[in-house]
Amino acid sequence: MAYLKERGFSMATSLSRRNMLKLGGLAALGTLGASALAGCGAPQTTSGSAAGGSDGNAAGGEPIQGSPSFFTPPAPVTDFADTKEYDVVVVGAGESGLSAVHTALEAGASVACVQSQPTAETTGNMAACIDLSKTDEAAIQACASFINYKSDFRSDRALVNVWARNSQEAIGWWEQEALTGGVESKPWDSMITYNGYDIYLHANTYFHVEGNHKAAALVIADNLEKQGAEFFYETPMEQLQVEDGAVTGVICTDADGNHLLFKASKGVIVACGDYSSNREMLDYYAPDTKGFGISTEFRNGLGMQAGMWAGAIMQPTNHTKMIHGEPAPTRFEVPTLFLNQHGERFTDETNCRMGYSNNFVRPYMAEQEFNNQFASKFWSIVPADWENYIDEWKQAAPFDISIHNAYRYVDPENWVQGETIAELVENMNAYEEKELWDAPEPLDASVVEASINRYNELCAKGADEDFGKSAKYMVPINGGPYYAVPRGSNRVSAILGGLVVDTNHQCLNAEFKPIPGLFAVGNCAGGFYGGVDYPMDIEGLSIGRAITSGYVTGKYVASL
Repeated sequence: MAYLKERGFSMATSLSRRNMLKLGGLAALGTLGASALAGCGAPQTTSGSAAGGSDGNAAGGEPIQGSPSFFTPPAPVTDFADTKEYDVVVVGAGESGLSAVHTALEAGASVACVQSQPTAETTGNMAACIDLSKTDEAAIQACASFINYKSDFRSDRALVNVWARNSQEAIGWWEQEALTGGVESKPWDSMITYNGYDIYLHANTYFHVEGNHKAAALVIADNLEKQGAEFFYETPMEQLQVEDGAVTGVICTDADGNHLLFKASKGVIVACGDYSSNREMLDYYAPDTKGFGISTEFRNGLGMQAGMWAGAIMQPTNHTKMIHGEPAPTRFEVPTLFLNQHGERFTDETNCRMGYSNNFVRPYMAEQEFNNQFASKFWSIVPADWENYIDEWKQAAPFDISIHNAYRYVDPENWVQGETIAELVENMNAYEEKELWDAPEPLDASVVEASINRYNELCAKGADEDFGKSAKYMVPINGGPYYAVPRGSNRVSAILGGLVVDTNHQCLNAEFKPIPGLFAVGNCAGGFYGGVDYPMDIEGLSIGRAITSGYVTGKYVASL
């Protein structure tokens, strides 16, 4: 119990469902999160059920009063058109799933991979690892501390260390495996310093490849099939089979609606991604994504739901959201003057990273009743002499400022320009119209000019009386050419919060005991991140973590 209390799970075993509902139904559920719910009447497995829940809910699929629908387990499926037997069954053919298939297969296990989509499927462009040949032990631990700092001190350090110590091998395998299929990565090496220690990083990048990271995934899946893994595409998981408290298989549906049972003698590895296309789960676990667009349609969170129905618990809310996507040529994360779509300054621009900017545009999204994802957009007005300051600013605040995405640096030729403020505003309005921002009204040149003049007055004073920004960033906008950079990301790329796992990526129940036979990797697994927003200081960390988690877990499960 002390272990739970240290990690914020102290209420998980102390509240009954009846008392919880007395606290206010769904409001109480939102406060407690799924971890608490799992210990007080949420879907848990009973001995001998197929994918059960407590209080007999699995048998009838009856709703749990006052809770989201995904907490209610479906009725267990017991009649199968076919049963297939393997050592390891992997659910999902993305980065983490393919990596798990590889290492399990390499360890001598028979492996099936079931996938809801018609092909291997992944998004993104780059995957990061620590270069262990250059990074000493103290720096490895500093990297773990840095990720924890960037996660509001809520990440599981042990899980971060699993990535740190295995990522170079895992990423190296991915790079070579893709290369054998003709998809070559472009390397990106970098270094960050934290707590006085130099952390050397390497990333595979696929910006230059048509199809990007998915192109690599497709050829890797083909290679693994040739090596003996069996892939079952368009065969979505429906639920897990649970026998005597252990997960023993995956129940899927084929194209004809028949139920298939994939038995797993060693374990099931759930690797089917996050829930970023499931609005109900978003509203429950990441409610501050309201109004933002969805990047993919197939990330329905079913892997996490099936895990909860089998007794696993979810990482407490709020889950880390990834909202980014500003194109590299206009990616100017620098604390110059910011103007909203009314032409007014609205914040201390020190928080200039695109991964965090979504947090201060919410009032403007509310203005449009959260029906226009482009309400998250705003403008950065850049002084013509910005290059005179950027090196000094970057050195002073390396985690706050960025003008590149891997090897792709900002290109001012892609910015909106004007020789006068009036011309600049005219071109800004034209850009908004072309990009379908659907702004409340066209920008008024007089309002923009007044905002710039006020900012220049504060720069002359050397004190930001409006928002308190550091004086070192108070550089006036004096004379043309005038530059305006479109800012603000408007789509949810991923949600980084999932099932609670140990360092073997084995799912834990409400008592923090491992569930036999059930493992989660990639974005199905929680604990690696913990902050409100995805930290972008280690570029490619999300995909690098996904590949690595699958890589180590496939090997482990095959050894059981």
